[in-house]
Amino acid sequence: MKTATSVGERIAKAVCQTAIVWLVLCVPAPASAADPDLVLFRETANSPEATLAILGDKTVRMLNKARDGRRVAVAELPAGWSRELPGGREHTVELLVLEGEVSVDGSALGPYHYAHLPAAAPSPVWTAGAAGARLLLFLDPSRDTDGLQARIMDTQSVPWRAGVVAQRDTGRTLAVEVKDLLWVEDTGQRTWLLRMGADFEFPWEVHDTAEEGFLLEGHFRLGECLEQGPVHGEYRAGGYFYRPAGIPHGGLESGTDSIAFFLLRTPTNLTVKFQDTCE
Repeated sequence: MKTATSVGERIAKAVCQTAIVWLVLCVPAPASAADPDLVLFRETANSPEATLAILGDKTVRMLNKARDGRRVAVAELPAGWSRELPGGREHTVELLVLEGEVSVDGSALGPYHYAHLPAAAPSPVWTAGAAGARLLLFLDPSRDTDGLQARIMDTQSVPWRAGVVAQRDTGRTLAVEVKDLLWVEDTGQRTWLLRMGADFEFPWEVHDTAEEGFLLEGHFRLGECLEQGPVHGEYRAGGYFYRPAGIPHGGLESGTDSIAFFLLRTPTNLTVKFQDTCE
């Protein structure tokens, strides 16, 4: 199993040392608030319980069970729990350890360790530590670009870097810091950690790719521009969202009074168009 020692450097180079590359492009029309893929302001504690086959039908909190086969869950593994992931898996797994410790084929993963386990990779054995483990799991239908080798990263050993927003020929440093976990050059698929302070604010923005996130620490107010008008809510630790492409969000009322520490993911290149109001 390979440990990612330079993935952050490669990603940083590929995205020109920017947290997000802002491009003004044609963006799909806003999705309907009734879009079955839209998930907003979902809390882990209030999410339905379900079984997850890849964990041997272990009961989890299911944050998202999408029509295209995607699954997002928080799993509580008791002390000593062990299982070999099945061979011939349909899903590529991304995980972040939230609490406790789990070993993957003998590699110990503690809090905020990250792993990317392609469906085609050898079947690893997972074993929970003496205090058990709490895991955030993303299961995606396998892609040709997933690769063949597992990757593990201790995100706490990776330094934060300042986020720079570049719009056309201008760049400015925001009160954001990032750590890149995964970037696929062929598709722009990306997973990263983002930390924002109390002085962070941004206007309404819209992406031409889906975006999902899980709040690890702190809280964050966020506006969503839906067909019926703006809707505002707040995320606290354990909050989750999945937003299809084309839905404006943000606004100057968005932000935090302390910090907000997210794990974020996009399936393709993240591009952004700003707008002054909720349209």
